Amino acid sequence: MINKNLWIDKLGICLSFCCGIHCLVTVFLITLGTSELSYLLLHHKVDNLMSVAIILIGVIALLPTLIIHKNYGLIGLFFLGFIVLKVGDAFTNIWLKSLAIIIGTVMIIGTHYFNFRKKAKHVKSV
Repeated sequence: MINKNLWIDKLGICLSFCCGIHCLVTVFLITLGTSELSYLLLHHKVDNLMSVAIILIGVIALLPTLIIHKNYGLIGLFFLGFIVLKVGDAFTNIWLKSLAIIIGTVMIIGTHYFNFRKKAKHVKSV
């Protein structure tokens, strides 16, 4: 029987990937000077909504692993990736900003991936 908790990590991976694409597209639209097109992407409500959703899904996905396995590394990697992603927004250099966005997004996606694998292994062993 497949554990119902595995879907939350898949959702986290998809949402984190969409967030990373959103951030990169916004940066490149600004670079191209298309401020009219990037207004919707730059709107703080969209950014805040995505951030809250990522944190909520991350905590919901990672909390059972933290409680069962006492593994603090995954939740630490998740929050570090989120911090790198948000710090990248403050950079003015387009390449540093893009690099920080990519690294932060990969860290968040990697956290969900490792958590998914850990949960799947646990389901198989039970």
